Amino acid sequence: MTDLSFAVIGCGSFGSRRVNALRKIGARIACLVDINEEMVSKMARESGCDYYTDYREALMRKDFDCAIVATPNKFHAPISIAAMNSGKHVLCEKPLARSPEEAHAMVDAAKQNNVFLKTGSNLRYFSNVRKAKELVDGGAIGRPLFVRGWIGHDGKKVLHTWNVNKELSGGGTMLDNGAHILDLFRWFMGDFSECTGHVATLQMPIEVEDNGMGIFRADDGRMAFIQSSWTEWSGYMYMEVYGSEGSVIIDNRGEKTVNTGKWIVTSTTTLTAKDGSRQIFDYSTEPPQSYELELKDFISCLESGRQPIASGYDGMKVVEMVNAIYESSRTGRVIRL
Repeated sequence: MTDLSFAVIGCGSFGSRRVNALRKIGARIACLVDINEEMVSKMARESGCDYYTDYREALMRKDFDCAIVATPNKFHAPISIAAMNSGKHVLCEKPLARSPEEAHAMVDAAKQNNVFLKTGSNLRYFSNVRKAKELVDGGAIGRPLFVRGWIGHDGKKVLHTWNVNKELSGGGTMLDNGAHILDLFRWFMGDFSECTGHVATLQMPIEVEDNGMGIFRADDGRMAFIQSSWTEWSGYMYMEVYGSEGSVIIDNRGEKTVNTGKWIVTSTTTLTAKDGSRQIFDYSTEPPQSYELELKDFISCLESGRQPIASGYDGMKVVEMVNAIYESSRTGRVIRL
């Protein structure tokens, strides 16, 4: 498919998804890196590649073009910067970093080394999200006025992981899940200029927030509201964009059937006109493919010399938005972006 070659650094939950996606699209994997040697050696055998337990050894190799960084957030900046300093393009999982300072350093490293930095954003490749983007960009709802959305899950999968360790993660659900929605807010609506927010630990015995809310406002009056939660029992994501002529709803909610106990995840886009007429685009029966589509687009951008989306700058702006929510919650003030 491509002459580009990849290294995946961090082969846990998200890293393994990237490895599987690379294999599905037929991309060459030069090596895998993880501190868990038992896990990474097994994955490397299955992928037909080398492995390392120290990323610095992997970065000495000259036979791969791109590093995918899927480690705990604490290591995103140092590993990504080291990779870019060695001349590699980087796809770094969201959130790009723990803080605006780390994110700025990563964006600067990409510029200094003349390489591309991409922020992982697989939600941009959901079929219903892309349909909604097409409709909004095509003027189907007129001039966008406001956006609101929520995202989250029941917290079980993060309770005993690095995600709830503030030193390793940098924050809780708002930085972990909220980063997805905030990226979509900017993609659909552009930048915002100020923020009011609140975060709290309401249910889980952890040191980071399990719930958070934020309100953003642009200089021209456009508004956005986000809620991110680890006590969202049904999950996972729901977003509405309202314009002067109608609205678009992105629905990725899940529900568990009583009879089977299995989760059924909705994937629809609903276009509603001002007169109440509706069109529903249903993608619920499609197999999950966002990671494969994102990597194919990443490769296409690299081969044609175009900046991949979401860019490192996009990821940096999202980290700034999350930080503004945290600062507003801490100080009780409106935070300028």
